[in-house]
Amino acid sequence: MGSVSRRDFLKRLGAASALLLANRSGLDIFAAGETRPFEFLVVGDSIAWGQGLEEKDKFYSLTADWLRREVFTGRRDVNVKVKAHSGSALKFHADEAEKYLRAKRDETYFYKPELSVRFPSIWKQIEVAADEYKSDGKTGGADLIILTGGATDILVSKILDPYGDNAKLPPLIQKYCRDDMFDVLEHAADRHPRGMIAVVGYFSMLSPKTPTGKLFNSWLELMRFPRSLKPFINNGIVRPLFFNRLRRKSIARSRIWVEESNKCLKTAVDKLNAKYDKPRAVFIKSPITEDTCFETPNTLLFRIGKKGVAEDPLYATRAADCDKTLPELKKTIGIDYPVRPCEIGSVGHPNAKGARAYADEIKAVLTPLIR
Repeated sequence: MGSVSRRDFLKRLGAASALLLANRSGLDIFAAGETRPFEFLVVGDSIAWGQGLEEKDKFYSLTADWLRREVFTGRRDVNVKVKAHSGSALKFHADEAEKYLRAKRDETYFYKPELSVRFPSIWKQIEVAADEYKSDGKTGGADLIILTGGATDILVSKILDPYGDNAKLPPLIQKYCRDDMFDVLEHAADRHPRGMIAVVGYFSMLSPKTPTGKLFNSWLELMRFPRSLKPFINNGIVRPLFFNRLRRKSIARSRIWVEESNKCLKTAVDKLNAKYDKPRAVFIKSPITEDTCFETPNTLLFRIGKKGVAEDPLYATRAADCDKTLPELKKTIGIDYPVRPCEIGSVGHPNAKGARAYADEIKAVLTPLIR
């Protein structure tokens, strides 16, 4: 057995042991004799939402289909409630909350989920869902909660910033992916007392296998660099003069991000479980690796297509919504989100194959719960 497969084996064995303990301790969300509908809640940021994907391809949809067909085999309905949206922060950031207060706008104000804005926060998503379940007479809340969060609190641009101080990145990750995530997990466990929380991890954004030319092209698109001038700067003569070094630094920061965020999310999960006599959460490590991250030959992530169009099927609709909504947000609330990153917001997110890989990983970790 190779080293990679051994790590995967040990990881899944540990998850299985924790969840089997949950069964012995009485937390059995898949109880064989249960017939009421199974309540499945999705909260978090663009990863949980499935940025750019059609509904049938999102990993929560694939997970729900698996529950219906293979776990419950028609014995129970599976109700899916989705509160996740692109850009959501773990908690409402104080500066944005203050601007909302001055504008007399509530945090629950609706924006289309493909738009990358940090509100409603994941904390608020959990609250709203709990209130909706309660009003429907479902006092136990969700049975299963899929949750992602932490990246948008820091911002991807800051994570990959080649001019950033690498020593300052881990403390930021610890603040959000460990400390704030633990607070959010406590909140979820309290508001959804019977639910199992599956915290889904992030992935390497860049790797040495990401082609320099394609990465530079994506960066130029993000900066709205004139396409007619690209050949004069994105070529084998000019590009190595300044971009190769920046690429190496961004890759190094990407590695810090995935290693530290995995560790911190797992720590938050373990800390929550230590509070209870039975496990309440489990960590799902991302199946996307440096071999399948952004623009690699076997990538599981969306890319930039021709003429700066993101290759996902929702690009046109999302771009129109970004162009309309974000200027209005700046004008009425005073919160300024750049339009171009919103337009191509699917780039670097799991494509249909990536979402399926996530669903398979969720299935592998949750299967030991099933008797």
